[in-house]
Amino acid sequence: MKKTLCLILTLVITLTCLCLPLSGITASAADFETENGVQVEMAPFLYKSTLYQMEFPSRHSYEIKEKSNVGDYAISRELNDLSYTFVFPAGTTKIDCMLSLDGETEWRGFNVNSTDNPSYWVKDEAGNIDYSQPLTFRRNEITAERDEYGVLYRDYLLDKEVEGFRDYDKIYWRLRYICNGEAFTEYFDIKLYDYDKAEKHSIKTVNFNVAGLPFGILQGENVRANQREAGRYLSENGFDIVAVQEDFGFHKQLIKNLNGFNYITNHTGGIPGGDGLNIFTKNMPVYNETRVSWNVESGILSDGSDALTPKGFTYTVIDVGNGIYVDFYNLHADAYGGEGSIKARTSQYKQLAEFIKARSAENDRPVIVTGDFNNYMHTHEDDGALYKTLYLDCGLKDAWIEYHNNGDYFNLHKWHISGLPAWGNWDSVERFMYKSGGGVDIVVSDFRFVEVCNDKGKAISDHSAAECDFTFIKTEDFAENTQELEIVKNSRSNFMNLIKWIFKDLIAVLSDLKNLPELIKELFITQ
Repeated sequence: MKKTLCLILTLVITLTCLCLPLSGITASAADFETENGVQVEMAPFLYKSTLYQMEFPSRHSYEIKEKSNVGDYAISRELNDLSYTFVFPAGTTKIDCMLSLDGETEWRGFNVNSTDNPSYWVKDEAGNIDYSQPLTFRRNEITAERDEYGVLYRDYLLDKEVEGFRDYDKIYWRLRYICNGEAFTEYFDIKLYDYDKAEKHSIKTVNFNVAGLPFGILQGENVRANQREAGRYLSENGFDIVAVQEDFGFHKQLIKNLNGFNYITNHTGGIPGGDGLNIFTKNMPVYNETRVSWNVESGILSDGSDALTPKGFTYTVIDVGNGIYVDFYNLHADAYGGEGSIKARTSQYKQLAEFIKARSAENDRPVIVTGDFNNYMHTHEDDGALYKTLYLDCGLKDAWIEYHNNGDYFNLHKWHISGLPAWGNWDSVERFMYKSGGGVDIVVSDFRFVEVCNDKGKAISDHSAAECDFTFIKTEDFAENTQELEIVKNSRSNFMNLIKWIFKDLIAVLSDLKNLPELIKELFITQ
C-alpha cells in the first residue's frame, strides 16, 4: 500500500492543482575498539542477584535485564542464552579473556586457540583454517561449559564468613590475543553499582508511523478518522514522550484527541513541503528543536519517490525530569528495497551518526533515537550498514534486541523460525536506540510492538507502534546540564514552504520523465 501511495504522490505533484486542497495546510551491546583494532562487544554479568550496570572508561555501558533464579549468584549455565562477541584481526590464533577483582592476581576466565578449538576460526573450501580472515568469536553453549565467569563470582564475590557478598565497585578485565605471532594485551576497568539502591527515573515512550498520507483516501481509508483514533491511542496509554512519522495534512485531526501533552514540536505542514516528523511530551519541555534533511535520497518517479518530500530527522533536547536531559532524535529513512534506496539509507545512517557524535561531543547527555528506519537488523542490508554505523561506530544499542534477544545482535534464529513476519512483530522497522551519557545510564525495562486498531478492529496504520519503557539511573558521575537551552518557535510559513516544494518537485519530475512509463505500469497494471 505504501508503494502505491508514494507513486500516487508523484502524479499529484505533477498535477499541481491537486496539491493545495490535499495538503491540509496548518500551522521529530556496549561495544568499542581497542588500540590494536579489536572490536569488542561484551555481554553483561550477573552479580548479587540483581541488575548491575557496568561502564567502561569509554563511557559505553551495558546491562542485564534478568535476575538469577538459582541462589544468590549466577553460574555459567544461567548465562547460556546471553552472548558476547569479539572481532579480532586476521591472523589471530589464540585468545584469553580474564577477569580479576584486584587487577593483579587470580585472573580467571577462558581461552581458545586454533589448535584446540578450530571450530571458531573461518575455514576455506578445503576445510583448513583461513588465517587471512578476521576472527569473530561468539559465546555459545560449548564455550559456556568452560566459561569460568560464574566460578569467579561464586568464589570471589561470595563472602563465606558473613554468608553474603563482598562489596566491590570494580572488576578488572584483561584481554590477550596472539595475532601473526605477536602477543597483545588490553586492560579495562569495569565499574559496578547496585541497581536496587541507585537513584532511578522511569518514562514511557512510543514511536508510531501514523500513516497520515492524504492519498490513503484513494485507497478507501478514512484517514481523518484514523488520525483521530491515533490521537486517542496516544493519549490513553500513559506515554510521556510520543514520536510520530507521516504526520502530514491531518495534523489537526491527530492532535484533536491528543490530551495532556503540553509540549508539541512545530508542525511543518502537509505534502509535499512537510517532513511528517513531530514529538509530543507530557510535562517535559522540548528544547533546541532542529530539523535536518537527508543529504542523499533516492527516487523521483521510481524507488519510493522519497526525493519528493523533505525526509530527514529532528533533534531535540528533552527535560525528562529529575534533572535529566536527553538528546532525542526522530527520523524517517528512505523506503523501498531498490539499490538506490539501500545506498541512500546507508548514507542517511552515516549522516545521523555524525550528527549524534558531534552533539554528544559538545554536550554529554543520554541519547534516544527512534523513528521509521525502513530497515531490519536481520537482513544485513548493505553489509550490515545499520549495525556498523549506528551501533558499532556511534555506540548506540537497540532496545528490542537488548530486551527481547538478550543483547545478541547476531543470532536471530529463533525469530526467523517463529513463523511471525518481522514487520510489526520482531526486529521491525520501528526502532528505539539509546546510549548512556552524562553520568546517566539507561536500561530498557519493557518493549512492545502494538497494532493499533479502530473500534471495528481494523488497523489504522500499516505500521505497528513501538512502545518502550526506559529507566534512567544516576551514577556518581552524574553531571548537571549547563547548556543554555531554548524552546524553538516556528518562524517560517508552511504555505510558502509548500509552494517552494511544489515547484521543486515539478522540476524534479520533469528531470525523471524516463521513469514515467514504469510508474504508470505499476499504478494501473500491476496494482
